[in-house]
Amino acid sequence: MVRQSRRSFVEEVDFVTSVGFGKGPGDRQRLGLMGAGPTLVITDLGVLRPDPKTCELTLTELHPSVAEEEVIAATGWKLAVAENLLRTVPPTERELAALRAFRSPGDA
Repeated sequence: MVRQSRRSFVEEVDFVTSVGFGKGPGDRQRLGLMGAGPTLVITDLGVLRPDPKTCELTLTELHPSVAEEEVIAATGWKLAVAENLLRTVPPTERELAALRAFRSPGDA
């Protein structure tokens, strides 16, 4: 999970470390890459999924107590928002306990 901000979600990157979808639909195939590419991005504000036609990241889910405007403000480009914007389901106590078991002693 990444913290979503205008600093981490920029309109254009200086260099690419992972192809993702390249410059858009069909680039993975033209480059001979296997696999479908990224399927979702989970941030501290919500979930973004690539549009099936354009590959553009689209906000599809908001985490509890996060406003759509907050996500848009934390994005360095005009963010696409799904018509049927959903809310993520909060983790159960059991899921939280499992996640906390993975934390290092020095983690906040």
